[in-house]
Amino acid sequence: MNARRITAAAFVAVLLPSMGAAQVLPAGPFAGVDLSPLSTDQRRTIVEATEDFEAVRGGKAPIHARVDKGAALPADGGTTFYIGHKYRLTVESSLSSFGALNGWVYGPIVVFDESIAPGNENTFSGLQFYTQAQFAKLRKVR
Repeated sequence: MNARRITAAAFVAVLLPSMGAAQVLPAGPFAGVDLSPLSTDQRRTIVEATEDFEAVRGGKAPIHARVDKGAALPADGGTTFYIGHKYRLTVESSLSSFGALNGWVYGPIVVFDESIAPGNENTFSGLQFYTQAQFAKLRKVR
């Protein structure tokens, strides 16, 4: 039997409203937070940024954000810059060494526009160190 993966957007937009329950994302920086107080546009931003964040953490390309062709630094084969709906996404991918450990620092960095996050903090990061073998395995997930 082929099970179908339910995305965070499907979970929020379809399942929860029809159940009359709180609108809660299952993973990401806003996991477990009730999004129902947000406007439809704000929810869209949070859900799309979360789906992109989780896709990148899983070694996949972002789902919603598109390559930022106007970025000051173009994609260099490693780090890539994206633009989403009221957020920017950087996919950090950098050769790194820590003592005798050689590998990659990889993961998503989401920066929300001031219109969605006007306070002191508007950034979420999921950077992690991977050995060469771990990084190769993660990237094969695609």
